[in-house]
Amino acid sequence: MAKPLRVLIIEDSENDALLLLRELKRSGYDPTYERVYAAADLISALEKQSWDIIIADFVMPQFSGLEALKMIRSKELDVPVIIMSGKISDETAVTAMKAGASDYIMKDNLIRLGPAIERELYETSMRIKSEKASTALREREDELRSLKKVNQLKDEFIGLVSHELRTPLTVILGALSTVMTEGDKISRREIKQLIGDAYFEAENLSDILANLLELARAQANRLQITEEPVNIRDAIEATIGRMTEQTKTHQFIIDCDDSIVITADRVRIQRIIHNLLDNAAKYSDPGTKIEVFTRLNGGEVLIGVKDMGIGIPAELQGKLFEPFQRLEQPNIKATGTGLGLIVCRRLVEAHGGRMWVESQPGEGSTFQFTLPLSGLGSYRAKS
Repeated sequence: MAKPLRVLIIEDSENDALLLLRELKRSGYDPTYERVYAAADLISALEKQSWDIIIADFVMPQFSGLEALKMIRSKELDVPVIIMSGKISDETAVTAMKAGASDYIMKDNLIRLGPAIERELYETSMRIKSEKASTALREREDELRSLKKVNQLKDEFIGLVSHELRTPLTVILGALSTVMTEGDKISRREIKQLIGDAYFEAENLSDILANLLELARAQANRLQITEEPVNIRDAIEATIGRMTEQTKTHQFIIDCDDSIVITADRVRIQRIIHNLLDNAAKYSDPGTKIEVFTRLNGGEVLIGVKDMGIGIPAELQGKLFEPFQRLEQPNIKATGTGLGLIVCRRLVEAHGGRMWVESQPGEGSTFQFTLPLSGLGSYRAKS
């Protein structure tokens, strides 16, 4: 049974083309072909469909085989090209092979055509299979690297979270155990201090769990934004009030118009502000100021948290919004799970806003984010 073959013939002589087709049929092929002998027609034929083999006459009145080779190779087509000629020197044949020809055949020796095509089709098939295997191998390697990264993140997650959960639990259990077993031996003031310590650590534990839950919802595309009118200054003051209960080490300053009201999720907005304030407090010296400011900008409000801390080098800023990334700086002991900032960005984006940081080493950091005034309705209208 004849083997189908899509062959593009670059030949100005119709008689020579017919001889080629006769030899192909004699060699057991059933050719589907097109004959061209001008550059424009060659380009059209190459774009029209794919070809199994191209056979090009080396010398034509208006178009040469070398020009055809250059055009074919410029399109990066993986198709063998066989050069044919009535008369060709060894030097010319070498030139053709260097230009990308797969083989060359004399027109008075067409008996070589069938075996040459069979060899080229086989080599092309093997090359394509090899490339597919290489591609599959690279994809597998990429998958393995991704799995390795996931496992690394999982290990980091387990290590960080287990440590960060254990610390407040240890304090809570220790404080409550002391109150229960030695309450009649210690002063009322000491009991109040122990209960206060337990309450403070319970708040920290609640924050860790809240961030874990928010990130899990975001990763699963299950964040549900409950919109309501939110007075930004009220949200900031409520969050700072809670921060002040937890830490007396910093002075919080508010620069915000009390008339700014947006449509947003109140709980999530306070979560964003709390995470940013907590982050600012961790990386700035006790006694320094932390400022929360707002600016109106068209249909959105910009909210920023500015500290007077150590600042962040440019090469580290890109990692800040990745899970489990904590800023490691000299003389600063990093704490927390490294989830606060990534949770902030996810919540901001869920509201249709954007978030970024501006910082220089030794000059503090300013984390800023925007929120649409009219809520998700205006955000979706723009999308």
